[in-house]
Amino acid sequence: MRLRAVAVLCRLLAFVIVMAGPAWAQTTVDDDLFNRWDEMAQRVQRVLEYDRANDTSLERLRKEVADYRDQFLTAQNANSDRLTRVQRQLDALGPAPAEGESEDPEVATRRKQLNDELAALRRPVLRATEAFVEADGFIAEIDRLVRERQARQVLKRYPSPINPLNWAPPLEEVNTALQAVPSEVISTLQDDDARSQVMQNLPTVLFLLIGGGFLLFRSRIWIDRLMGSIDQLGGRALSRVLKFLVVLAQFLLPWLGLLLLLAALQLTGLFGETGQSLVLSLATFGFVMIAGTWLIRQLYPRAAPEKTPLRLPARLVKKARVPAQVMVLTIAIAEGLDLFGQRQNFDARSTAYLSVFLSVVTALALYRTAHLFRRRPSDMDKDMPERGFVDSVLQVLSGGAMMIAVAGPVAGALGYVMLSKQLVFSAAISFFLFGFMALAQREIGEFYALFRRRDAAGGDQQEGLFPTLAGAVLIVASLPILALIWGARITDLTEVWTKFREGFVVGDVKISPSEFLTFAIVFALGYGITRLLQGALSTTVLPKTRLDQGARTALVSGIGYVGVFAAAVMAVTTAGIDLSAFAIFASALAVGIGFGLQTIVSNFVSGIILLIERPVSEGDWVQVGSVHGTVDRISVRSTVIQAFDRSKVIVPNAD
Repeated sequence: MRLRAVAVLCRLLAFVIVMAGPAWAQTTVDDDLFNRWDEMAQRVQRVLEYDRANDTSLERLRKEVADYRDQFLTAQNANSDRLTRVQRQLDALGPAPAEGESEDPEVATRRKQLNDELAALRRPVLRATEAFVEADGFIAEIDRLVRERQARQVLKRYPSPINPLNWAPPLEEVNTALQAVPSEVISTLQDDDARSQVMQNLPTVLFLLIGGGFLLFRSRIWIDRLMGSIDQLGGRALSRVLKFLVVLAQFLLPWLGLLLLLAALQLTGLFGETGQSLVLSLATFGFVMIAGTWLIRQLYPRAAPEKTPLRLPARLVKKARVPAQVMVLTIAIAEGLDLFGQRQNFDARSTAYLSVFLSVVTALALYRTAHLFRRRPSDMDKDMPERGFVDSVLQVLSGGAMMIAVAGPVAGALGYVMLSKQLVFSAAISFFLFGFMALAQREIGEFYALFRRRDAAGGDQQEGLFPTLAGAVLIVASLPILALIWGARITDLTEVWTKFREGFVVGDVKISPSEFLTFAIVFALGYGITRLLQGALSTTVLPKTRLDQGARTALVSGIGYVGVFAAAVMAVTTAGIDLSAFAIFASALAVGIGFGLQTIVSNFVSGIILLIERPVSEGDWVQVGSVHGTVDRISVRSTVIQAFDRSKVIVPNAD
């Protein structure tokens, strides 16, 4: 018996250990997390105090801190369900007795147990919240430090590049790097094993060079011929889809050819470290050139200049194409040189000087382009629709681009070379981004017109709400890209997203994206059910009753108002949004609205009375003041009376 009892106790002990193991493990993991964070916080504090780490190290450190912050953000909601349950149990016991009062001992014991459990559940949440705040503060300090360094770098003044004597050190550094490339190739060929490997890969290299060359330089001719064949097809939908695929191929095939050429160069094995940097720089140059050339072909078509997606007359398209091509070339060269300088660890002065001439040329092309768009409204063809808002925006953007095109070279001549580069190239790249957005909106409009079976060539694709909403979505989507173009870091964008995930506070109410999404979905479902019920009543149920038209309208309208109100209440309740903080504000707002909208409320109440009591119905002859006629329609706020001369008069229900 004793052995059996011992065996049973051992089994029970093993069961308890197995069941409690995960909880112990979780506690250990949490403790390890906070212990590791304490060490991490001390290290971050030392780095920020000494301020000796470079930008790369700071970015790496920031990423580690951000990972901890994400874990703390998740830990803040770890016990939310249990906290809610225990709090509801505690509320079920009623309010705690006041000082000097007593309650039932059993209730008091249970209340103490629940309070202890609630405190134990809140303890890790409070610890995670404190650690989250600390990590968020460290990230803010790192971001501030990096931004200050970037600002100092952009605003740093170098010796004026106008003086030729100041070009000696940068040119010498570039010359040394370029001379290293043939030395590396010769050194590779002198090695027997390397030379044997080159000869072994030679057939594959030649095949890749020929294939890449054909795709890079001949694919455009093939695609142009294919585009001409597609124009002869009869089916409008098929022709439009094929054109879209062909335009996409104009972009992808040259890129594929460039990739084959780069693969051939890498397969030779001739290049060392400097040669590899040069190949990557050429790759960057090629990719930017291909993308820019493709975009120019779409924005400034040669065969049909009137089909440009830009608001530009056909006779100015050719004039605007040349400066756009110049900007693409200078941007591609600048991107390639920047990458080469970074990989070769060029001096900051050398990197800045390499872009001086390119900045001046880009500024001239930018000024010419902005000038064409600025004078465009007065020169527009008569058959092009006028849009005051769009024209005003173009005027402002063109004027700003012209100012940048003038200020950039002046700043560079004074020694602010990095500032000049940042202004001019950011403005030029922004121009191409706006052009791509215009192209995307046109494609969306044409496919929308094709779907609606309208005449896209006649401009009907601009009709309807969908193309306008698509344009708004494109504008919002371009904002992060614009921020990156003008100097923002990717971490700045991720920080905005983190703050958005964390939620925003309105008064004393904190609303998170999940709560807002829940509110929107529940309200949309409730509103949809309300509209469905209204439609079923007005078309199926009510026509089979003896109610007249006025009563039907009153019933359908009442269900609509009740349904919308119920949907809003359900959405707020389901999302868990606490609106108690808005009670005083809502009361004051209701009083203000009551005074300001007395007439509207009076008309609304009168309309409800008319629809329910039905002193008049549709078709009755009435006289209101000097108006005589028959009741055409009774709504909630007004009544439409058709006079004897067939004119319709809207009379407020309060009258």
